[in-house]
Amino acid sequence: MSCGRNGLGVGMNVTRTGIEWQKTVKNEHAQSGRVRKTVASGDFWGPVAHRFVPAKKGESAPDDTVERLAELISPEDTVLDVGAGAGRLAVPLAGHSAHVTAVEPSEAMRERMAATVEAWQVRNVDIVASRWEEADVEPHDLVVCAHVVYTVTEVESFIRKLSRHARKKVALISFERPATATYHPLWSYVHDEQRIELPSLAQIEKLLSEMSINFEKTILQEWISRPFKDREQALAECEARLFVEPESEKSRRLSVVLDEALVEVEGGFRLQWAEPHRPLIISWNI
Repeated sequence: MSCGRNGLGVGMNVTRTGIEWQKTVKNEHAQSGRVRKTVASGDFWGPVAHRFVPAKKGESAPDDTVERLAELISPEDTVLDVGAGAGRLAVPLAGHSAHVTAVEPSEAMRERMAATVEAWQVRNVDIVASRWEEADVEPHDLVVCAHVVYTVTEVESFIRKLSRHARKKVALISFERPATATYHPLWSYVHDEQRIELPSLAQIEKLLSEMSINFEKTILQEWISRPFKDREQALAECEARLFVEPESEKSRRLSVVLDEALVEVEGGFRLQWAEPHRPLIISWNI
């Protein structure tokens, strides 16, 4: 879920969609760099890592994504989760497989995942601290990559490496639009420019077709992100997503916008225009 952030892979794209993808992602990265040049560097995912943690074991309804992925494997199979985030998929999938390897570059995400592994008392998950482009891992039966490729520049080599490390199948999980699209309306208010939107489902389908990869799609249940528990959390997370320095002039501008944009819902607050995410599994056999 976080392998691609700020990452440049190895090998240029050669397909028409891949070349356009690379241009879009580079422009988006450049835009991010312009607006965050005065913000202290650190783990991009730190302020929002808690959102990627699976619910406590046995305390929520079954996860539709986990259930559909579990149908692709047997108890003897191994799973490689690329950009595993805080373990939302890797940890539950450990109960359906012989072993799970979770590749994750973010320290904040790995800490959350390690805590979840302990809380779930899982013993068959290995966590690898690496970006996918540099990861040195063995092939697994199923390779899972959820919500990562949006920010990957050299996406073709990234996908080819996924395929090389799958013995049986690769499963990409993608939204129709990037998850960060919820925050895009705030950009014009805070940064005085429209946010560049990253590639997502439509571009992934075109790219795979141009790479001669025959894939199938599995539609998953819509879901909406957990609400902000209070206004303070909303401001902190929006600052992180928009690369806004706390207590800056832009932070004050953001705070004013949030006064109007936040609506109270069960469990906290949500941006009034937030819509459910529409995820799909895009899979292909090896």
